[in-house]
Amino acid sequence: MANDESTSLLNHLNDKYPTKLEKFTECCFGVVLKDRSELLQAILLDDHSPPPSWCQRLLCDCGARKRTLSGIEDIPEISNLAGLLLQNGDAMVHSTNGTVFTLKYADFDKETRIGELEVYGGYGGKQHTGQWSALNNKTWLALLTLGRCCNYSYRFSFSEDWRKADIDIRANCCCATCLPPCSKAWFNIPKSVAAFEMIQAKKSINGSHWIRKSSSGGGPMKFTYDLQAVYKPDGTPTEFVENFNKVAPEKMLLSR
Repeated sequence: MANDESTSLLNHLNDKYPTKLEKFTECCFGVVLKDRSELLQAILLDDHSPPPSWCQRLLCDCGARKRTLSGIEDIPEISNLAGLLLQNGDAMVHSTNGTVFTLKYADFDKETRIGELEVYGGYGGKQHTGQWSALNNKTWLALLTLGRCCNYSYRFSFSEDWRKADIDIRANCCCATCLPPCSKAWFNIPKSVAAFEMIQAKKSINGSHWIRKSSSGGGPMKFTYDLQAVYKPDGTPTEFVENFNKVAPEKMLLSR
């Protein structure tokens, strides 16, 4: 009985405290492993970005910054896009199914109805580290690091009635050119290569539920996943909160 209790305690401590490999990954690559229960606080409620890793310092960011609100939370038609957003779809079709993010701290201009978010952080701007999770595997560890160097970003252009947004994929193309990674995203991936859009579901009136569609090779838009706000901007749960525990992995990666 005592051995069982000791084993249970040891497993608990192993889950709670990072291993040497996790510490090395966090220090050098700027990627931290978070439990699902920690994501609400880390992504949505913390008012400062996480302390920069060595990777982020190489991109000329040397200090934790106070996060500034995007203003999306003040637009009734889409206010819950400033909450914690879950990608809820088919894991066999959508490779990032179960990951979460927020537009609460995105760069946003209400007049032009355009918002932009550096998915994993990068050079310049508001430094959006720690605002978009990634799956916990070696592939996404590499993609997260590459995406940060390339300043991989999404630009959301909303319609006048706030019911639809075209999503441009942007980068600085350092991985395909001789340009250094210390530059902001300036290149739009052609829509003939890849294009995204999201349309607010009929019953959604506050940005809680969107239908995300994708196109590749100039083909037609096809359903990709349901984008659902599982927590409101202030951290209170929505009607979709149960999907968070059902769909989101127990552990995910965050940039820092």
